[in-house]
Amino acid sequence: MRLVEAAERLFVRKGFDDVSVDEISEMAGYSRGAFYSNFKDKEQIFLAVVDRRRPQVLRALDDIFRQTSEPAERIAAVREWFSNLWRFKDFVAIQVEFSRTAARHRCVRDRLTEIWQEELDNVTASVVRYFGGADILPNGRPEILALLAVARGLASLAMAGEPDKEQMFTEAATLVFDRVTAPGSLN
Repeated sequence: MRLVEAAERLFVRKGFDDVSVDEISEMAGYSRGAFYSNFKDKEQIFLAVVDRRRPQVLRALDDIFRQTSEPAERIAAVREWFSNLWRFKDFVAIQVEFSRTAARHRCVRDRLTEIWQEELDNVTASVVRYFGGADILPNGRPEILALLAVARGLASLAMAGEPDKEQMFTEAATLVFDRVTAPGSLN
């Protein structure tokens, strides 16, 4: 776990290409041999970082559906969740780095395709279920893709660290959420 946490911090700060196995091992307090007894290569630990972070973001959405049953409460909670997705800047930094790395490494590219499809399927199923969509969901709802793209784009902008823009990012996300989820748009 310490190796994955160290790798994540380094990948966020320096990017995939500029991080070495030695740096990851040193930051985690392990030897190079310990690294290789747990991971085949840097690509494998990179995939472990992505797999570790991904569920944290979607778990909050699942919690909303488990904890709230009143429609008005759910709308407010899902809207709040989405409006603040941009705050997961480290996660988005990892996703951006993941996309860059996937362009050069086939094993990462294959996993990226799987992850994007899983994420789209999971969010689509949750949101459409919440908004009363059909039992059988069409592949790749463009509304959900638009929401995810907006959240990632706002997070990318927020990485510049301008605190005075935080309210604007939240308002922009809320505006898009309200328009995409307007009555009739998810049916």
